[in-house]
Amino acid sequence: MKRIAIIGSHGLYAKYGGWDQLVKNLAELKSEGISYIIFNSSDTPTVDSVPSNVIVKKLWFKASGFQGLFFDYYSILYSFWKVDTILLLGVQGIPLIPITNLIKHVNVVSNVGGIEWERPKFSFLARFYLRFCFKLSFLYSTTVILDNAHYKVFMPKRVKSHVKVIPYGGFIDESLDVTHEQLLKYPFLIDDYFLSISRSLEDNKLDELCECFTRLNKKLVLISNFSKSTYGISVYNKYKKYNNIILIDGLYVKPELDLIRRKCKAYIHTHTLCGTAPSLVEMIMTGKPIISVDIPQNRYTLNSQGIFYTNFDELFIILNETEDFNNLKPDVNLKELYNWKRIVREYEALY
Repeated sequence: MKRIAIIGSHGLYAKYGGWDQLVKNLAELKSEGISYIIFNSSDTPTVDSVPSNVIVKKLWFKASGFQGLFFDYYSILYSFWKVDTILLLGVQGIPLIPITNLIKHVNVVSNVGGIEWERPKFSFLARFYLRFCFKLSFLYSTTVILDNAHYKVFMPKRVKSHVKVIPYGGFIDESLDVTHEQLLKYPFLIDDYFLSISRSLEDNKLDELCECFTRLNKKLVLISNFSKSTYGISVYNKYKKYNNIILIDGLYVKPELDLIRRKCKAYIHTHTLCGTAPSLVEMIMTGKPIISVDIPQNRYTLNSQGIFYTNFDELFIILNETEDFNNLKPDVNLKELYNWKRIVREYEALY
């Protein structure tokens, strides 16, 4: 039995972001002979039942913010005697690995995440530390996972680790239809609407997207965790008065979220600092037309399919002048790149 500790996410059945979906699929789709210890954040709901050979340990710390350092450090110290492999989702705990290596060598697989040190939400010291951890991970991990091939340009000159590109996977729940009950919650489902989904971060350009739609006679549905940040709250309050802009705060019920995805006219992707964005992958799996901000990561994820804009004036022109978006649908073959079963097997091969 191979024993693996998963460290750095909000934990099993958390609903915060891409890593939490990764953890869920690693646990539920795992092969025989794999066992996991998964560390859950203090603010993640208690898990009642788990897959076989999965242990969930709930910590007193939150997995995000400053407490995230203690979360990762404690998880590493707790598990390195108990497991064969440590899977780090995010590398803010990597400075501890050279120290634990003095006592016992453990296979360390590190998913470095995005270009975190460029996010405006972090202070100067936090950015310095995150960049330091990114470089350190290429020296003290057995394998470094990049979720997007474009991130190879950020690799340091000194690399001792094996480097592997593995994206996030995607799955669309098609269990719901447009019923009277659903229309009471989401009356826009019978309208033509454009959809965008992202966390309420400045680099996801929620403000600029909404401003673009104030000049359009078209409907936008924007789903975000608005109430979780000062930026999100300001965007929500600024645009909630517009009839053609529908703001949904924190929708995490996957069948409902996927119903909204499946019924949109087209999806608008605004992430500028992400790697392989899980929200973009999910839209690829729907086969809906995609309009994406033009950065190398998004071109790689989409294999240059769909249509790309470099600024919001360009986006305005695309939306204002295009009637038929069907030629912007991703190719069916693109979906196979993001099949969860295949991705889980790639992770397991690194253990």
